[in-house]
Amino acid sequence: MNKFVSGIALLLMPLLSIANDEVVAVAPQVDADPTGLIVFAVVLVGMIGGYAFVIWRNESKKKDAIK
Repeated sequence: MNKFVSGIALLLMPLLSIANDEVVAVAPQVDADPTGLIVFAVVLVGMIGGYAFVIWRNESKKKDAIK
C-alpha cells in the first residue's frame, strides 16, 4: 500500500509543475468613478453632524428646563 501511495504521489508531481506554469488571466483593473464615494462621504459626515446637532440641542433644552 505504501508503494502504491508513493507511486501516485510521484506520478502527480509533474502535474503540479504543469499547473504552476499555466498563465492565469487577470481581469483588467477598472477605474471607478469617485463620485459615488464622494457623495457617500458627504452624506455620512452630514448625518453625523446632524445627529451631533440634535443631541446638543436636546441637552441645551434640558439645561434650560432645569434653570
